[in-house]
Amino acid sequence: MVKAAVLGAGYMGSAITFPLTHRGIAVNLWGTWLDDDMLSSCRRGKHPRLQKPLPAGVRLLPSSELQEAVDGVQAVFIAVSSIGFIPVFSKLLGCGGIKEAEIYVLTKGIVEYQGKPERISRAAAAMFEKKFGQQPLWVSVGGPVKAMELAHGIPTLSIYGQNSKAVPDISRFRTPYYRIRSTYDGVGVELCSAFKNVYALLLGICDGLYGQQDRLYHNFSALLFSQAAAELKEILSCSGADPETVYTAAGIGDLYVTAQSGRNRRYGELVGRGMQPHKAYQKMMRDQEIAEGYPGLKLGLRYVKKLCIERRLPLLGSLYTIIVEAGNPEKILTRFASGL
Repeated sequence: MVKAAVLGAGYMGSAITFPLTHRGIAVNLWGTWLDDDMLSSCRRGKHPRLQKPLPAGVRLLPSSELQEAVDGVQAVFIAVSSIGFIPVFSKLLGCGGIKEAEIYVLTKGIVEYQGKPERISRAAAAMFEKKFGQQPLWVSVGGPVKAMELAHGIPTLSIYGQNSKAVPDISRFRTPYYRIRSTYDGVGVELCSAFKNVYALLLGICDGLYGQQDRLYHNFSALLFSQAAAELKEILSCSGADPETVYTAAGIGDLYVTAQSGRNRRYGELVGRGMQPHKAYQKMMRDQEIAEGYPGLKLGLRYVKKLCIERRLPLLGSLYTIIVEAGNPEKILTRFASGL
């Protein structure tokens, strides 16, 4: 029997246990030091965010039992927030038996590594090589996957970006409702996953500005969406990824879903309705909701500056002015549109 550990008991970490157990995979679900209340709720009957019991047989383990969670597993799925990735991955590297495990990463975002913004896979590869003298068997998991829908068996397509042909056949994770396509453009999948959260803030801002006023705004929303896709393509192209990945489920598919609903869209809507950006983020944090696009925007802009392409990304710059500099959303977006 294949055995897997899932690190992170939030939305996505808990949701991925459903297709895994559907395929007969034994699952250890490990919660970080922030997940204690969620694990307690799961033991009483329901996951508090997914609002349903986890699959029978999922073994729940607290933060103090990471070694036990990964003992004897062939696959490790990491589903912690981008902010928590480096601390959790550091602890994972201290566990015995992890050297040959396959690592599947559902975490989305750019991370701070050695004082610089970096792709998660690149930071993790440097840490892994320093520890073990080799590269990990790494897969960046992307695509339009809403955790709630996955947990309820809604047909879903995920894109698995592999870094090596040595990664075993990923078809063993497929189910009738959880479909998987693989690609060797792991960098493209990873960057789409990170920046779609950032650009989705804009679509939420647009809804917040105009949706509550019963004003027509779909033309404007479509303009922002298409520009976001164009800028995603520029980021991929300048990062050595395949720019065509933008036109797959990992790119515009994931951007579409994130812009339609979810935490990043919800955060943007609060800003569009007039709430100060930092206060909107704090409000969501109090509700135990992390809008990954908020910290992702600051790191993301530093990342593209490292590529020297920030001038080619005017929509990203406009978003930075709205969120980081607390500029007027309607004036800034109207000025952006008039400059096209």
